[in-house]
Amino acid sequence: MSLKIGPAVTATPHRPANDRKATRAFETRLRTFLEQQSEQARQMQEASLQIHCCQLKLARSLFAEEDADQDVLPAMEFPKAEFPAGAGHWRIFDSSPAPGGPLTESGAPPSNRSHSRTDMEHLIERAAARHGLAPDLIRSVIRTESAFDPRAMSPAGARGLMQLMPATAAELGVTDPFDPEQNIMAGTRYLRQLLDRYNGDLDHALAAYNRGMGNVDRHGLARLPEETRNYLLRIKQA
Repeated sequence: MSLKIGPAVTATPHRPANDRKATRAFETRLRTFLEQQSEQARQMQEASLQIHCCQLKLARSLFAEEDADQDVLPAMEFPKAEFPAGAGHWRIFDSSPAPGGPLTESGAPPSNRSHSRTDMEHLIERAAARHGLAPDLIRSVIRTESAFDPRAMSPAGARGLMQLMPATAAELGVTDPFDPEQNIMAGTRYLRQLLDRYNGDLDHALAAYNRGMGNVDRHGLARLPEETRNYLLRIKQA
């Protein structure tokens, strides 16, 4: 008995419908996952940016309110700026001529003089005359700032008799803040600038000399720290 074998049947690959559905479902889930990841990344970037902005605002507030952590007392009433002439008192402005003849080009005695206390007094007189201030005011500022020590330096870096900060000294053209001639002339000029800025108000001018113009412009005299209040009183009572 012979068997007849027909032609071989070639099988055609065929993917069931449920496999195609599973593939599409997987692709949909993958696309959704990727979109969610992209959205999360965007949100994380925005959150990081917001944190950075908050840090910048905090830093600015710390610099602007550098004295916020100090015990702030109500504004004090100070004596009027213009003191009557007489024993124990001094004026702010003075138009009296400079002693010892006309001023030199720099407004001070020659720099080759030895700077004894007498010479410092002479410098004070000439600097005050040059900038129209009362010598007693300059003398009182020097006494309060440095006790007449030309080599004085504060922890903050203020230097010399009138305790000029480096940036202020540079703006005033001072090359050696420990030189009494340069220091007194520049410090007197700076004090006169402050008085002009605040329309002759001694309280504002001295507070700005002690704390800086920025603090006084922002807060006036309403938020003076204790150090500055004592500073004003020491100068006025000298």
